[in-house]
Amino acid sequence: MTSAVSARTERIRKINVLVPLFITVCACAVAFLAKQAIYQMIFTCLLFILMASLGFMKAGLKFLMVYAVCEVWLRLNLHFGIGFPSPMMFTFIIEFIPIIMPVYLAVQVPSGKLTAGLRQLPIPTKMMLTVIVILRFMPTILSEFSDVKDAMRTRGFLRSPARVLLHPLATMEYVAVPMIFRSLKIADELASSCMVRGIESPYKKQGYYVNKMRAGDVLLMAAFLTATVISLVL
Repeated sequence: MTSAVSARTERIRKINVLVPLFITVCACAVAFLAKQAIYQMIFTCLLFILMASLGFMKAGLKFLMVYAVCEVWLRLNLHFGIGFPSPMMFTFIIEFIPIIMPVYLAVQVPSGKLTAGLRQLPIPTKMMLTVIVILRFMPTILSEFSDVKDAMRTRGFLRSPARVLLHPLATMEYVAVPMIFRSLKIADELASSCMVRGIESPYKKQGYYVNKMRAGDVLLMAAFLTATVISLVL
């Protein structure tokens, strides 16, 4: 298990951080502008292949299963006129899963390499820091939510789905209050960490990671760009 994790970490560190960001832009174009749904499905399958090749097959399978279930249920919903749950909700999930998949890969990149990659782009420093904070903050929040859920389960607040459905406001309160306080604490720690590392310094900064563009990175970007153009044109 440890060797698999280390191999996966090594693979994601070798990839240029601009690749998942570029694929995210392509995914946004395909998700919202593709003329036929089949091209969005093919693009999602390509994303799964990419995630599997980088060692994230389990996460890729989860995304793919959710996408497939929502796609099938949406078609059944529209064909039989069920109307519940709302078709709009399934459409929203279907459109955002191809976007979340490359973002998931970008989040797995070490923050130092992510910073090094974004510094290569002609974007303002404040915007770069905003993107970095968003990408690194999401997994932290998910981890905190998992801890809150475990605490609720230990204290008996999640005994059954019926209890959650019968007391929605109480359940929301048990989740929202600790998450708000934890988020405030994480924000303070993040601000302190940024100041200690000289984030306000006007001088050019150096990093440990080198974000080089390799032939494999160029091929990946070309492949997804081609798939995006085909999805938008045909």
